[in-house]
Amino acid sequence: MSGLAGGVALHGAPFDRGFLDRAAEATRYLAPDGVECWSDGHAGFVRFRHVTTPQAEQEHQPATDARTGLALGFDGRLDNRDELIRDLPNAGLDQASGDAAIVLALYVEHGDACVRRLVGDYAFGVWQPHTRRLFCARSPGGWRPLFWCRHGDMFAFATEPKALVDGLPLPRRLNEGAIAEFLSLRFTSQTETFWQDLQRLPPGSALTVEGGRVRTWHWHTGPFPESPDLDEAGHVARFRELFDQSIASAVRSATPVAAHLSGGLDSSSIVCRATELLRAGVLDTPVRPISCRFPGEPHDETEFSTAVERHLGIQATVVNSAPYDWDWSAAWCSQTLHLPLRPNVLGTVVATCRRLHADGIRVLLTGEGGDDFLAGSRAHWPDLLRRGQVRRLLHEGLLANGGRSQARLLAHVGRHSLEPLLSRRAAARLERPYLAFSHTVPDWIRPGWAVRVELQQRWRADRLPVELDTLWQRQRYAPFILARRHVNVENVNTFAASEGVEMRHPLHDRRLTEYLISAPGGLFLRGNQRKYLLREAMRGVLPEVVRLRDTKANFTMPFVDAVVDRMADRRMGELEVVRRGWVDGPRLEAMLTVYRHWREGPRGAFPEEPLAPVWSALAMDVWLAHAFRS
Repeated sequence: MSGLAGGVALHGAPFDRGFLDRAAEATRYLAPDGVECWSDGHAGFVRFRHVTTPQAEQEHQPATDARTGLALGFDGRLDNRDELIRDLPNAGLDQASGDAAIVLALYVEHGDACVRRLVGDYAFGVWQPHTRRLFCARSPGGWRPLFWCRHGDMFAFATEPKALVDGLPLPRRLNEGAIAEFLSLRFTSQTETFWQDLQRLPPGSALTVEGGRVRTWHWHTGPFPESPDLDEAGHVARFRELFDQSIASAVRSATPVAAHLSGGLDSSSIVCRATELLRAGVLDTPVRPISCRFPGEPHDETEFSTAVERHLGIQATVVNSAPYDWDWSAAWCSQTLHLPLRPNVLGTVVATCRRLHADGIRVLLTGEGGDDFLAGSRAHWPDLLRRGQVRRLLHEGLLANGGRSQARLLAHVGRHSLEPLLSRRAAARLERPYLAFSHTVPDWIRPGWAVRVELQQRWRADRLPVELDTLWQRQRYAPFILARRHVNVENVNTFAASEGVEMRHPLHDRRLTEYLISAPGGLFLRGNQRKYLLREAMRGVLPEVVRLRDTKANFTMPFVDAVVDRMADRRMGELEVVRRGWVDGPRLEAMLTVYRHWREGPRGAFPEEPLAPVWSALAMDVWLAHAFRS
């Protein structure tokens, strides 16, 4: 991950070159390999260089086209380079061409529609000087952010909020509606940020600026055709083919490549399959596993990660976590204007990225995406019923029955298949499985504030940006536009980049995920076993103790330690989110007290009382003090 910022002068005004200089100065932590600035007097780009591919070593931006005058700034990585080079025979491209040059050639050929041909993680902008038109786009996976705003006589965009907040600079005004979504643990806004004047371009979306007007739209709309001719064995083979392709694409690197090995099914599959492909001569880049271990903690997965090491005959690099550092988090907020990293991240990603930085490794593969696209559900049952595939529906119901009576089987199948066809609310619950569909304001949010920021109306306005034929596909599409990723992941990616590490996610490869959207639902949740398709594809690849694992690490303990330590000498009423009347201090204190007593006692099962509201309040308090007011 590198970084990008740019702007266009509106209404014939001169372009403020000083914006590029200020944006560059504000976000130099993203530029280990320097900064490039360009302007033609009407528009400009600044690129924060972070070289992670062989082609990027000699690449300079923006890429320009002499015939059309087009200029393109690109932050990202293309994963279908060979295909695009082959399909653009007259563009003068070869294997040494930078990704930006390929995207520019494709844009010259296809215009705005070029995004439908791109595979990879990216955000980019194309300036068309003859028509004074700017086009920007984001990849569907959402791993490269893009923020934008109108400020006086300028339209500006950037992959980091600080480039705009400090670079323009923007007035520091809070968007309390977005903050309310965050504090209530139901962040649904695709376009808003905590800054009132700063917008986010959603994943899989594009925008144009022309004639002083800004237009946005969602371009990643499908269709996602099914493959009715494939049987189960055919789907397993197809998944493995696409999985191999995604790994091969992700290891294109100018430095050695590491892969996170937690011991979970997803990260272990990437490490094991990448190792097999290397030994078979398919890959020429070894993947070096790296594991974070937590001896004696409930979230320690050493048993499973070491099983992978023994299975492959390799040894992973091991890093250890440290206690949550609130002073470092405050400094981080001030430097980047991002939220503090969550405690489970500070104990894993931070230690991992710092070790990779020390070892000169700039690429880290992760298992992100397995839970999003492979876990499975019963969302396809209503589709089976609507299509008259009753025998198949009953067969799947029998597998999930768990020995219940025939009457309970029929009731179970009927409830999961018929109710969503009759109730829009039940259907919506299936379409957005990551959200609680009660619009009731949680009891730690002050009711008056919730009314003032129209919190419930914000939730009700949340809609999928695509029209798809089946409930199953609509649910499968939801991870693409999962808004909470904005507040949970953008700061993680920025931290990794600040350490010179680009995180890549093979299970989010567009070719693979679009296949998974269309594959039969019964391949994902078989009986009560999730990730069935992945488990079958990894038969003989993973050690069986990992392939058949049905547990997940519980990372509650780092949150408990962080919030209890933070409040050891503080009062809940001192928090700004309490003083502003946003959250109920006594209610948060009651939650914290439960966990404080639990930590000091014999420690049985984790309490049922929620702790996430306390963490969100503390995180926002630090952000207000050290990012908003920095």
